Amino acid sequence: MEGRRMDFTNLLFSPNGRIGQKEYWVGIMILILGNILAGMIPILGTLLWLGLIYVGVCVYGKRLHDIGKTAWIHALVWGVSIALTVLAFAFAGGSLLAAGLNNNEVDAAAILAASGSLLLFTGLGSLIWLGYTIWLGVIAGEAGSNRFGQPPVRTISSEPVDSTPPGGNEPPAA
Repeated sequence: MEGRRMDFTNLLFSPNGRIGQKEYWVGIMILILGNILAGMIPILGTLLWLGLIYVGVCVYGKRLHDIGKTAWIHALVWGVSIALTVLAFAFAGGSLLAAGLNNNEVDAAAILAASGSLLLFTGLGSLIWLGYTIWLGVIAGEAGSNRFGQPPVRTISSEPVDSTPPGGNEPPAA
């Protein structure tokens, strides 16, 4: 099978152009592994995570370009995610404040409400990211050129295709 080599520099660091589904999923796996690694490194992990935000913009943006959409859709998903996180902490903070104002007694209901709001809003944000990521990975790109450039080069096999039907039913020799 003859194919081209994947250009990781372009995939991860260039916001321009288009990428196909295969390159997108490779980029997503790199982002997932990078985020796991960032979570394991105390201080430098934060810097790595900030760099991964840019890599994510490049990977998601080029995939959006391939389906003919603007990469600003990615900013919309980030905005919704941030808004849900703010709501989660606002509701949780209010519940914990109510628990603290209860004459120094532990208010289990308020603590449960805080936990529930954190789970609800952060879970909803995670579901949105998961759905968005899968949607971009399964939707077909535009076949021809679009305003973001030429379609990504698809790897095509140069091996001949065997046209013998299953079961070995070959025509009789003449």
